[in-house]
Amino acid sequence: MIFTELIELIFEKLINLPVYVWILTIIIISFTDSVFSPIPPDPLIIFSIAYHPEYLFLFIFVCVFSSYLGGLVSYICADKIYKKHTSLIHKFINQNQFEKANKQFEIRGDLIILICAITFIPYKIIAWVTGFVKYSLKRFSIFSVLGRTFRYSIIGILSYFFGENIKNILEVSLEISNYIGIIFVILFILVLFYWNNKTNTNRKV
Repeated sequence: MIFTELIELIFEKLINLPVYVWILTIIIISFTDSVFSPIPPDPLIIFSIAYHPEYLFLFIFVCVFSSYLGGLVSYICADKIYKKHTSLIHKFINQNQFEKANKQFEIRGDLIILICAITFIPYKIIAWVTGFVKYSLKRFSIFSVLGRTFRYSIIGILSYFFGENIKNILEVSLEISNYIGIIFVILFILVLFYWNNKTNTNRKV
């Protein structure tokens, strides 16, 4: 099947991309995920380590560093925005409420940062919040790096040990996707054919 062969060719080309392309992609996805992007780097890490297990530690390091760097940019941007537009921000957030939230964050901030850095709670949100409340940059950095290292190390190590299973799942998923794609194309052609016949019949009437 031409469609299946085309998809397999694209898939094979992606797998055989040079390692520096994988690294550059991880850097971009990890960095933007910590600033504004809704796309997490986790699937990319899983995919890259499953097919290039020899670069396990390099991929993990690059992902952690890029993610933290993105979080740092978010922190700095939030701090500068607050300084420049303090009066505007407090039109939407009451000064007293802001100060109360700040005090609570001073007490539980380390734990909140760590949880957000490890779990799937958007890390970018906490990075922006820490900048707004002027949380300690040192503490933000420490707990961000700890959390991100723990998260991506777990994902990386699991991908390393279960790489073959992951590859099999991806290849089976690709096969299923091929057949689904073909079915959709056939259905689309049938709908067009039906619509065309119906239009011609209405014109004759």
